Amino acid sequence: MLTTYLARAAMATGALATLLSCGGCGGDDAPPALAESPHNLAGTIAGTTVADAAVPAATLPDPDASAVAETIALASAFTPLVPATINALPYWPVWYGTGKPVGGVNCLVNSTYHKHALISIYKDGKRLGFPDGIGRVHAGCYHAYEMHVHDVTGIIHREADVPKQFKLGQWFGLWKQPLARTGTAGLAGTARFYIIENAAIRRYDGDPALIDMLPHREVLIVTGTPMSVVPKYQWPAGI
Repeated sequence: MLTTYLARAAMATGALATLLSCGGCGGDDAPPALAESPHNLAGTIAGTTVADAAVPAATLPDPDASAVAETIALASAFTPLVPATINALPYWPVWYGTGKPVGGVNCLVNSTYHKHALISIYKDGKRLGFPDGIGRVHAGCYHAYEMHVHDVTGIIHREADVPKQFKLGQWFGLWKQPLARTGTAGLAGTARFYIIENAAIRRYDGDPALIDMLPHREVLIVTGTPMSVVPKYQWPAGI
């Protein structure tokens, strides 16, 4: 009986050796190919490194998952800028400055060059008022930085002794508020950026810190509830 058992074991070993040596043998008797696994398991088999586990596409984070479906148009008629915005309540605390240069924004020497841009920040469809005095100091520094506000309207005064260009990132750096796709100015959720000029609006998907604050350009920042229409502001004469 022992002899029979050993004989059968030898036959099985030989059959296995034949099968392994056959490799890619064809024919109806060839073993079926293994079904491709939904995950490529990481590891090492017979000294061959297997690729890192591949995550199914359905489980990968959607790069646009945080995007907000929104199409904004300008109102058909102009709205006078100052009367429409001067009574807004300041949303942020009063600003304090030291007069020391901040990110390329210096103390104002004189206002030989004097231009204006506009920043409008919305939360859930409501335009928020700026704290009066951002960029203005109480002593020295000609009482102001080269960028500052005089009121809650969002009109940014850009003044310098020579023509000088500023970017949105410099304003937020001076203001000491965050500027990003999430958490801009301390507001929760995704921030969407638009540029309004020459009675036209366009969405801006680049780095918001690089937006140029050009004369009479409005930078629109929208958070919270999507919007469909925003005012088309008429700048006051003489500024």
